[in-house]
Amino acid sequence: MDSTIKPATLQQTHFHGYHRLWLRFLGVLCVLAPLAHANADHMPPREVLQTTMQQMVKVLNENQEKIKTDPKLVNRLVEHVLLPQIDFIAASRWVLGKHWRRATKEQKLEFIRQFRTLLLRFYSSALAKYLMDHTLTTDMFVFKPVRAAANAKRVTINSEVHAPSGKVIPVKYSMHLTRKGWKIYDVAVEGVSVITTYRTSFANEIKQKGLDGLITSLAEKNRKLAEQDLVSLNSKTPSIN
Repeated sequence: MDSTIKPATLQQTHFHGYHRLWLRFLGVLCVLAPLAHANADHMPPREVLQTTMQQMVKVLNENQEKIKTDPKLVNRLVEHVLLPQIDFIAASRWVLGKHWRRATKEQKLEFIRQFRTLLLRFYSSALAKYLMDHTLTTDMFVFKPVRAAANAKRVTINSEVHAPSGKVIPVKYSMHLTRKGWKIYDVAVEGVSVITTYRTSFANEIKQKGLDGLITSLAEKNRKLAEQDLVSLNSKTPSIN
């Protein structure tokens, strides 16, 4: 990350090494294609993720050649089908902690918008670059049985991403039941939580500049990421080791 928002701990440094990796696969695991989306309210959480993966692998592979010539297609796909499956209100509330309770309605809405855009930019860029030279397959993703009460409102889904190199990467999805079905509010890659990491980083930024300062920093970072999109897509495709 640039100097606008600096990682504050060793855990954050570790996390950012996997940040793009998580975002590459988050869409594959979380995006619901139209058929799955229509029935998501009635699906158990593990089935939601499994159906998501199967549908999205199919959609990405079908559009891979188009993505190579029009990388922004990934942005549109993510914006349309991925982001609605993440509970950004809950994620924003937990990532801001006590600062959420003190924020005005306007600050909350603008933070959600900038945080959402930040994840969208990172995800879309990383996924587009990966698809330039790689093809996703359904056997790369394994979801383990859920250990939770039948009436549980929150669950953790343990899964594994089997990288082409043979490395097995553990990924945990924190989901909760909402009026619109099961939604994801946090993801942890190799034990490093997105929410925990950003919460620490954002808390430090708020301490220095206030919540408005954080929002301004996010907006500036999003602007720079937008400008870098075309340049970064021409760079070497990242490997998964």
